[in-house]
Amino acid sequence: MKSMSNRQVRVPGPREHDVAEHCRKFGIGPAEEKKLKKLLGSHAPLHEIRANAPPPQPKWR
Repeated sequence: MKSMSNRQVRVPGPREHDVAEHCRKFGIGPAEEKKLKKLLGSHAPLHEIRANAPPPQPKWR
């Protein structure tokens, strides 16, 4: 039986995300952005940002 190398290389992305950039991307207002920065700091894991961000506005047609 032939020996096969089953090595998988994974390059992890950044663990910390910029809170201000996330707020701009998802349309979160400056007041909410200030609250998130006070709570989490300027950089935080994505799951923490999403858990503490306000729910997204519904998209009307």
